[in-house]
Amino acid sequence: MKLLDSLASALPPATGPASAGGGRAAAGNAAGSAAADASASAWASISELGRALSRAASAASPGTSGAASASGASGRYQDIDDSDLPDAVKHLLRMIRDLRERLAELMRELQAVQADQGMDPEVRRARLLRIQAQMSALNGALMMATRKLAGLMREMALDQAQQMAAAQLALK
Repeated sequence: MKLLDSLASALPPATGPASAGGGRAAAGNAAGSAAADASASAWASISELGRALSRAASAASPGTSGAASASGASGRYQDIDDSDLPDAVKHLLRMIRDLRERLAELMRELQAVQADQGMDPEVRRARLLRIQAQMSALNGALMMATRKLAGLMREMALDQAQQMAAAQLALK
């Protein structure tokens, strides 16, 4: 979970309607403002995207129980699960795959917003900026996960065949 925490902290704070809840704490009286500020900043430090990534990584963990997560993940990660790689490497590969899939979703969303000529220009601009910020955060998280994977493979002294398998799985 240390990697997940570092990835979540790399994501920008939530913006828009989801972060409006942070104003609740700031509306308190002066005596409770320090505690309110602490809870508001702690709450706003992990965006909705970060929480989604956390849920996805938790669902992908080997010890996860439940038929829904097992049935949905088994096909997506079957090649990773079937590899002879250590569990820590498999976990990172699942995370990298999730990040790449989310980036592809955001790219499709970006293209749809750009193609929507009926949208108000200010709304379009705001949505494009939000999507681009999310993509930037995901790219950063993907780079961190890839660096962590390379470091972990060095630490574990994987043989050349395992390194090649991990590299191929990371690119799928």
